[in-house]
Amino acid sequence: MGDDPLVNRVTPLVRTPAVALESFDHVPGVAHQDPEEERAVSHALCFVDHGSFRAAVGGVWRTVTAHHLFATTRGLPFACRHDDEYPEDRCLVVRYSESAVESLRGQGVPEVAGVLPLTNRRAYLRRALGDSGDPARTEALAGELFATLAPARGPDRPLFRADQLAWYAHRLERAKELIHARFAEPVSLSLLARECGMSLYHFARIFRELEGQPPHRYLVEVRLKAAAARLQAGATVTETCHAVGFGSLSHFVTSYRRRFGQPPGTVGRNRPRRLLDSPP
Repeated sequence: MGDDPLVNRVTPLVRTPAVALESFDHVPGVAHQDPEEERAVSHALCFVDHGSFRAAVGGVWRTVTAHHLFATTRGLPFACRHDDEYPEDRCLVVRYSESAVESLRGQGVPEVAGVLPLTNRRAYLRRALGDSGDPARTEALAGELFATLAPARGPDRPLFRADQLAWYAHRLERAKELIHARFAEPVSLSLLARECGMSLYHFARIFRELEGQPPHRYLVEVRLKAAAARLQAGATVTETCHAVGFGSLSHFVTSYRRRFGQPPGTVGRNRPRRLLDSPP
C-alpha cells in the first residue's frame, strides 16, 4: 500500500477534486521490502484484484484477499507484509480528498479503518467503479462505497461468485435502463422482473441488496428529478405530476417536498424571469 515509486506502481485512472481512482501494483523484477510501519496519506479504500497481502492496524494482522477491502483514514499507522520477495498483488484504490470526507461525515457516514469483508453491495459498486471512466459517475460510486462502511443492519449474505455478480449486474442495468426510458408510464415491479428474466421477489431482493434501495424508490427518484427539470422549465405542478408518472397529486407534492425540501409550487416562483417577462 506504500507509494514508493522504486518498488510500487501507481497508475491514475480517474482524478477529480473529490476522489482519485488508481491501480496499484509492484514493479516487476524488483525485490520488495515492506517498511516496518507506514502512515496513510489519505482516506482510501483498497480492493484486491489479484493476489493477497497481510495488513495490520492496531497490531492486529489480517490477510487481505479479493474477498476483502482495506480501509484507511488519513494519518493512520499501519503495516503491510508480503510473503514473496517479488509480490504480484494488484489492487484498485479509491482515495478521498479531505473535503469529500468532510461532506460524507456531514451525512452521518462513519470513518472506519482496517480489513473489512467484501459484501455483495461493495462488490457490485467496485465492479461498477472499474467500468467507469466518467468523473461524475466515479465520484458518485465512490461516495456510495464510503457509505457502505456504516454498520450493517443485518447479517451479510454469502458473497456471490464473480459470474453470479456479473449476471445480476447486467439485469439490474437493464432494469434501470427501463426505468429511465419509461418512468412516465405505470412501471410495475412485475414488469421490471419479467423484462430482466427474474422472478418478482427475487428481483426485488437482489435490486435492493446491490443498489442499496428498493426498485420502487429508485423509480420515484428518477420521476422526481424529471419533475424538477420540468418545473424549472415552467410546467405547472399538475401537468408535471402526470407527465412524470405520479397517479396522485397529493403523493407527488408530498414526495417532492420530502426530497427537495420545498413544495413543487415554489419552483416556478424562484425561477429567474426571462428578458421578455421584464417590465418595460
